[in-house]
Amino acid sequence: MALLFYLVGPPAVGKLTVARELEQRTGAIVVDNHLINDSVFVPMAMHRGNGDLAVTDDLRRRVLDVVHEATELAPPSFSHVFTNWLPDEPENERLVHGKRDLARRRGARFVPVWLSAHPEVLAGRIVNPQRSVRAKLMDPEVLRDLLTIPQLPAPSDAIVLDTTDLEAHEVADAILASV
Repeated sequence: MALLFYLVGPPAVGKLTVARELEQRTGAIVVDNHLINDSVFVPMAMHRGNGDLAVTDDLRRRVLDVVHEATELAPPSFSHVFTNWLPDEPENERLVHGKRDLARRRGARFVPVWLSAHPEVLAGRIVNPQRSVRAKLMDPEVLRDLLTIPQLPAPSDAIVLDTTDLEAHEVADAILASV
């Protein structure tokens, strides 16, 4: 049975790194949040500190709709790994339900995974130069502000992991052991 992993956690928690590990082990297609966000952020120079994030909401929603449609059209044997950071807002709860519905429509098992790490560890990871390749957040001060925003609580069926002291392969081990 195909799987639809949904890795949720703050910036620098290791979502994409773990997604790539799951990709190597399961053949899943990685659809990380930057696939959606960067298609809007880069042309608007958001990754250079320009613009208002709220202005991007409708555009990013439209890109996400297209990505969900394309995912639904993928051959049913393919698994997917989505990544995201979700503040505790009703719209984000609907987003989780949307991913769950997408998995159901594909005949895939939905695997929600909520990741966390100690804030100082996240601050140390956020400055990694490799993050600039994907126009990812690299400012520790902005991260500190983001970490004050409550994250959407994990659904009751989520796998909840603290990545503070874990390598990506260990996180993937734990996820796959739970499936």
